[in-house]
Amino acid sequence: MSPSLLLVVLLATACVSPDVDARAAEDVLGTWNGTAVFRGQPLPVSLRFERVNGLLRGTFSAPDIALLDQPLIDVAHDSSRVYFTIDDGDGALVFRGRQTGDTLAGSATLSSIVAAREGASTMSWRVVRSGAVTAPAPYATRELKIAAQGATLAATLFTPRNSRGRAPAVLLLQGSSTNLRSDYRFYADRFARAGFVVLAFDKRGNGESTGDYRRASYDDLVFDAREAFDTLAAQPEVDGRRVGLWGLSQGAFLAPRVAEHLAVPPAFVVAVSSPGMPISESAAHQDSLRVAWRGFGEAAASRAAATNRALGEALRVHRSAGDVSALLAGVATEPWRPHTSIPVNAPTADELRGWYWYGRTLDPVEWWRRLRVPVLLVYGESDELVPARESAVRLERALRAAGHPDVTVRIYPGANHVIKLVASPLAPAGAGWGWPVLAPGYLNGVVEWMRSRSALKDRD
Repeated sequence: MSPSLLLVVLLATACVSPDVDARAAEDVLGTWNGTAVFRGQPLPVSLRFERVNGLLRGTFSAPDIALLDQPLIDVAHDSSRVYFTIDDGDGALVFRGRQTGDTLAGSATLSSIVAAREGASTMSWRVVRSGAVTAPAPYATRELKIAAQGATLAATLFTPRNSRGRAPAVLLLQGSSTNLRSDYRFYADRFARAGFVVLAFDKRGNGESTGDYRRASYDDLVFDAREAFDTLAAQPEVDGRRVGLWGLSQGAFLAPRVAEHLAVPPAFVVAVSSPGMPISESAAHQDSLRVAWRGFGEAAASRAAATNRALGEALRVHRSAGDVSALLAGVATEPWRPHTSIPVNAPTADELRGWYWYGRTLDPVEWWRRLRVPVLLVYGESDELVPARESAVRLERALRAAGHPDVTVRIYPGANHVIKLVASPLAPAGAGWGWPVLAPGYLNGVVEWMRSRSALKDRD
């Protein structure tokens, strides 16, 4: 469990049964500001509670770690006490707290596995109800439904207030495991404040979108993005000639393919942590790190990487199911295998058509060579999921060899896959624990680059 997720879990609050004491439930309504502390490190946080259709709902914000208005779940509010338990796959985190007037205070106990990894077993927080009136955001939002092949996508449009004429816009393309538009609320807020109309959507089969993500192909995801792009470009507030793409991880991997399927090319592409080689190479990178970090040694880490590469090659050349099964059987009983993405059984024919396995056979370089719009490639040097520097070099070389006129590459020291500074074996020597804040200069740099490529003058 990452520190940012721990914090979200820590402050989680959501639906309360109508038979919970009504007076106590009403007493928690409003905005609460304060601090969360883990390993002696404070973090400014904010909670907001309100009633929606008679039920108590809550959101959590911590802008310093790029979280804004995150919906929160699974809480019991009994008189002045708040309890909850959450299991995210790493083990349960148990919270107990108390409300005293306009103050909420408590602590959370981490599971033994998470505590061992993070170096502490408890986290504390204290927030105070705010009497100040929150100023409205400088943008409006509205909900959209986008018809796609085999799915309906639920989306939110962010439109800056007081724009003069039609504005430039940007479509947000998600990573493979962060599939909800709420996961990108912080970025949508920042880009809208900079003058862009922004569209974020729930990936098919996630959140309020219909469809089946697990069985989706890369073509399905590309065509979903195309429909979202066309919907954004058609909005009355938008200048359809100045609509760009911002993608993270899988979204960045697919961005050049999305671009070549559009009737009108995007104004720009921002690709954050884009794999610059087949996904099998990223799997080799991340699995070897996981094995090494868990103390199995360099030889085991190397074998995990080699198995991923061999598996990717076997799938690429369509080796028989028997050959793939034999390859997997060779490591099935290794004690380090459960800590990797290497399966016990060969993927089925149906699974091989889906994005997860098919991506292990795709080399994205040709997609990038065909791209002719301005490109910003962004990486964290300590990326734990993608070989960052190798990907950056490979994609930049391909773009420049194809005569691309506008390529910018930025690599942020000490930053991870989502361009946050974290303590990990890949972080610079001597780096201590800290909250996962965005790398200095990253977000402002992206905004300035997008504005320059969309000819957007500075806003007050």
